[in-house]
Amino acid sequence: MTCPKCGSTNVTTQTFQENAGSTTVTTTKSKYKEKGHGCLWWLLIGWWWWIIDLLLWITMFLPRFCIKLFRKKKYVGDSASVSNTTTKINYKTVCVCADCGHRWDLES
Repeated sequence: MTCPKCGSTNVTTQTFQENAGSTTVTTTKSKYKEKGHGCLWWLLIGWWWWIIDLLLWITMFLPRFCIKLFRKKKYVGDSASVSNTTTKINYKTVCVCADCGHRWDLES
């Protein structure tokens, strides 16, 4: 191998490992729904409670609306996350002329 600047054959090569970066991909699968009432509640209470609830909505609309608006919702469900990380490593070869000190990359 010869130096492109001075034409000398006194050239050394050095190989470097470069980390080009890592990429992390996270996949999250969530199944959430708002919690409701069960069958037993509807059989014992729910069939007549909707009438009382309707009357309360008619007579006390504004206070009930404010309470329902700022109430914390009850959610039931689960989620699972999967993380995959890949690291890219590049190798770079650099040639250095011992006579003039010129550096250049060796192209593959």
